[in-house]
Amino acid sequence: MTASNGVEDRAAFHLLGHPLPALIDLVTTSGTVDLFTLSLRQPIMLFVYPSTASPLRPTPAGWSSIPGATGCTPHLGAVNSHLAQLLAKEPELKIFGLSTQAHAEQVEAKHRLGLNFDLISDEKEELTTALDIPTFEVEGKRYLKRMTLLLRSGQITRVDYPIHVPAEAAKRAEDLLRSEQELMDEVHARDAAAARAQASA
Repeated sequence: MTASNGVEDRAAFHLLGHPLPALIDLVTTSGTVDLFTLSLRQPIMLFVYPSTASPLRPTPAGWSSIPGATGCTPHLGAVNSHLAQLLAKEPELKIFGLSTQAHAEQVEAKHRLGLNFDLISDEKEELTTALDIPTFEVEGKRYLKRMTLLLRSGQITRVDYPIHVPAEAAKRAEDLLRSEQELMDEVHARDAAAARAQASA
């Protein structure tokens, strides 16, 4: 987790291995979801982003000058175009976008951008607070910093942060899934070797 200037960014270090809060029903663009419960059944990938532009509200003053604030439309568009590749690597994967935007804004964005995955609104900041997700504040509202989280079995198992080029987030997510599978293969191979050694002892 290193910033573009080479300085280590530790803002999201605590998220790796962090348990998910239970009994938090978050509003999505097609219903509600309890991420803890869902992650017990299938892996989840959260593409976390600050905010898309919306015709339902004015863009905050100086938004384009805030590091990491812009680029959410190409970010979500890249995820949408990489859905097949992500699912090829993890067929049971459930994919969401996550922001603190209002539900109505997310519904509008999903339809306008033609997204084939749901967006989660954490407008009340329940998940943000429970996980202490890194944020920045503009005009009294908190926005999530861009990152990708992989959730399995009730906890966060992978974190990709910071992401400085929004359109690259989906490709980086593919690499994240690949590296996790390689790690799991190594663990299974070690376990199998240990079992064989014990059986022959």
